[in-house]
Amino acid sequence: MPTNKILLMSADYFKRNSVVNLNVDNELINPQILKAQNMYIERICGSNLFDTLLTQVTSGTLEARMITLLEDYLQPTLVEYTLYTGLLYFNYKITNKSIAKKGSDNSEPSDLQEVNYLRADIRNDAQYLADRATKFLKANLTTYPEYNTGNSDCDDIKPSRKNFFGSIYLKGNDYNNDCNYGLGIGDIL
Repeated sequence: MPTNKILLMSADYFKRNSVVNLNVDNELINPQILKAQNMYIERICGSNLFDTLLTQVTSGTLEARMITLLEDYLQPTLVEYTLYTGLLYFNYKITNKSIAKKGSDNSEPSDLQEVNYLRADIRNDAQYLADRATKFLKANLTTYPEYNTGNSDCDDIKPSRKNFFGSIYLKGNDYNNDCNYGLGIGDIL
């Protein structure tokens, strides 16, 4: 489980750069930012580059190369993945008694089918932006040497070269599967 608590964007940045209304509570947004960056942004960068970025953000000493990466590629991607991970939680309220749809006098809550349709569209946008970030990093390996180095332990997350998600896993098609514990199609057939 990731222990990172450093946000790569603020809830206000998220609201200004997404379709989320400005009156949505930051307490609902911040956990989703953290979840999205740990699940998706670290996958794009790999643990080594991601940790370098977090260290620079924490110390307030972002290098120009990291500002470019963060502002032009990672934050736009993080906005979409935060919206993707948070959409269900923005629509529903979890209490100690039930899970309820939120509503108001001036609007009608969306049903789950509508929410899932929106999530699929948002995921497509996020994957497109993630692919742009990956292509940028691959084209600038000398500027971002952390991208292609380190990440050698099985606990490290290696940079993903494929950002589009499909639900079928074919063993052996991964660029680096030395820590791969899943069953492939050949194990089943």
